Amino acid sequence: MLSLPIFDLPTRSASGMMYRYIAPRMLPEVVMGPVARRPFFSLLVPPSDFILATGHGDVDTATGQNEAIIWTVGQYNPSEVQGKVIKLVQCDTGAELGPDLVKNGALCYMGFDADLIWITDDSYYAKPWEDPYSSACLGPIIDGIQALLDGQTCGESMAIEKTGFQQNAQDNGDFPLLQSSILFNLQHAVLFGDPNATVKPRPRLSLPPPPPLII
Repeated sequence: MLSLPIFDLPTRSASGMMYRYIAPRMLPEVVMGPVARRPFFSLLVPPSDFILATGHGDVDTATGQNEAIIWTVGQYNPSEVQGKVIKLVQCDTGAELGPDLVKNGALCYMGFDADLIWITDDSYYAKPWEDPYSSACLGPIIDGIQALLDGQTCGESMAIEKTGFQQNAQDNGDFPLLQSSILFNLQHAVLFGDPNATVKPRPRLSLPPPPPLII
């Protein structure tokens, strides 16, 4: 299932990218905007083999819309994560929450053990998927998720993500701030659990760009 908060510029940027490229492959298991909160999240978690959430995170916490808590170390039901692959596109969750999810039965966690940083252009507020700066940092994450949904392993997904970070850093050598952001994310992308874990493949869909985010 896919949780997409869109209440500020960073969440609209990250969630907008997922909305454009990943959500069509995961329908109907998508909660977005005001419904990206614990009650709705918990309804869709049990049947899903793959959990992907954007938002603001902390070392021990993942959140949804308006930073409403989704999971906190020691305060969630392990049955929600057992046997699942989990990808958190949130700051810091790889420090404590990611290992804890695996300890409680998740097959694999992929995320970041420090801040996830990128540059956004607020002129793309309604269509964040068109922002070239965000795409340079978030595009490799999208590519890794696409590979996972194609049936590749978590380890292969992470390798694709890291290769993308390396290539985009090289391609943006004339923009040091953007390059350093990409390299920082590369250094802090982490995987815990089984690198050979997979999820049920989802079909690729060729769809036109979605309507603007108006929420």
